[in-house]
Amino acid sequence: MPMNNRLLRPTASGAAFTPATLSGLIGWYDSLDLTAMAQNSDGTGAVAVGDPVGYWADKSGGGNHVTQATAANRPTLTAAAVNGRAALVFDGSNDNLSRASYTAQNSLSGLTRIAVYSTGQASMMGRVFSGGGDVPFQTVSSTLRSTVTDGNGVSVPAVGSLPLRIYASVFDGSLPQMNILFDNVAQAATTIGTLPATTGAGNPTLHIGSNVGANNFNDGPIAEYIIYSRALSSGELTAVYQHLRKKWAF
Repeated sequence: MPMNNRLLRPTASGAAFTPATLSGLIGWYDSLDLTAMAQNSDGTGAVAVGDPVGYWADKSGGGNHVTQATAANRPTLTAAAVNGRAALVFDGSNDNLSRASYTAQNSLSGLTRIAVYSTGQASMMGRVFSGGGDVPFQTVSSTLRSTVTDGNGVSVPAVGSLPLRIYASVFDGSLPQMNILFDNVAQAATTIGTLPATTGAGNPTLHIGSNVGANNFNDGPIAEYIIYSRALSSGELTAVYQHLRKKWAF
């Protein structure tokens, strides 16, 4: 991963940093933004604390909104879920949101995924399935896995559950190399299989809060999920981390 420890400062216009400040944003799901959520899967029904959420808009501009048609399987916007702030909470039983034809992650030589979340059980925070079976964050027995294609990726020690933190996974196919960071600190990782030069292709589906189908549901809040189509530098990762740390009161 390229080393660049400079913090990104406000632009010349004085605009504050957001994930959209950096190039390559292909997915941004923010549960602190009530305008980015709706109760119903068609995007109708304003959301307030305590309401189920069946529609979570992609703020990247790519239009990859995730939805849940079944009312009983929708996460809930829950008060004080993350350090006193309201956030989407998934029940660990049947809650998830998904998007068909999520091709934005196809055939990339770099990929960065950052999530503010926790889980109380072995589970899948999110998955892009087909075209390589890309898995952002998956707790399996004693490891946290992040794979990039066909089950190849890295794993780091976990304990079947993960505390509330800012997690990041950075894939750089030009090396190839993949890193997992906890609160912007790189973890010692074990490589799974052989890392490819690019992510997979095909016609994948994006899932947030579960594995494909009715299994491996996340048990806890998924407050924010950000995806870039390249490997962010260490300076860029630090900028995103500091933004999220302040926003979510870590």
